Amino acid sequence: MRSGRLDKLLYVPLPTPSDRASILTALAKNIRISDDIDLAAIGSSARAEGYSGADCAALLREAGLAVVKEGLSADGDAGAGDGDKFDVASLCIKKRHFQYAFKHVMPSVSKKDQARYDRIRDRMARARSRGNVDAEDDDVTTTASSPAAASTSISTSADASETPPTTDVKKVGDSPNNSSKHST
Repeated sequence: MRSGRLDKLLYVPLPTPSDRASILTALAKNIRISDDIDLAAIGSSARAEGYSGADCAALLREAGLAVVKEGLSADGDAGAGDGDKFDVASLCIKKRHFQYAFKHVMPSVSKKDQARYDRIRDRMARARSRGNVDAEDDDVTTTASSPAAASTSISTSADASETPPTTDVKKVGDSPNNSSKHST
C-alpha cells in the first residue's frame, strides 16, 4: 500500500447477533424465502458466530445456489429433454438450503484473528486516552505563532545536534482553489 492513502485507522467489530439478523433481513428483502424461516434465529444462531456482513451475504447466496442446484437436478431427473424448464417462480429458500449453506460458508475472520484485532483495538484505545501511541515513537510537536502560520517539527532521538526538519501545515479552511499565495 502506498503511504498517505489512509490516514485513519478504524476498528469495525464483527456484527452482533442482532446485527447479523438485520443484515440477513436487509439482504433477503427481494429473495423468496419460505415462511418457516426465521432470519433472526439464523443470525443469532451459534453457527453464525463470527460471521461478518460479507459472510452473511455469502450464506444467503449459497442458500440460493442450493435452491437452483436442487431445481436443476430435479428438472434433470424428470426428463426435461423436451425443452421444459423448471418453474423459477416456485423456487424459494428453505431450512435445508440454509443448512447446506452453513456447511459451505465459514467465517472469514478466525477466532485467533479476532483476538488479535481486539488487542489492537484495546491498544489504540489506551493510546488515545494517553494522547500518544507508544513512548518509543517519534516525538511530534506542533508550534504556531498565529493560526495562519503553523509548522510541525518532527524530531527523533537519533541525533539531537541536527536541526529537526519542519513542514508547513495549511490552516483549516485552506483549499487549493482559494490559496492565492501559492503558485505552481
